Amino acid sequence: MDISKAKKVFELEKEGKKVLVTLWEGDKISSCVVDEAKQYCDTCQGDEGLCQEFVDYLKDKGYQATEVELGEQIDESLPRF
Repeated sequence: MDISKAKKVFELEKEGKKVLVTLWEGDKISSCVVDEAKQYCDTCQGDEGLCQEFVDYLKDKGYQATEVELGEQIDESLPRF
């Protein structure tokens, strides 16, 4: 997916396990779970409310969360190659 279409990114971590959740334009949510050498990613349909419910669920399970709100400025800050 085109990173400029990302609206929010959440990084959650607990005991060495990371979960990256991205909310995309067009009501898509992708999540990637990284647990040591394993990685699993999936994308599904879902709005901002569903994304927040998922993040809140993980927080309730003890994950520490960092949220990054993205917008038009992201395109300006990306390096050009």
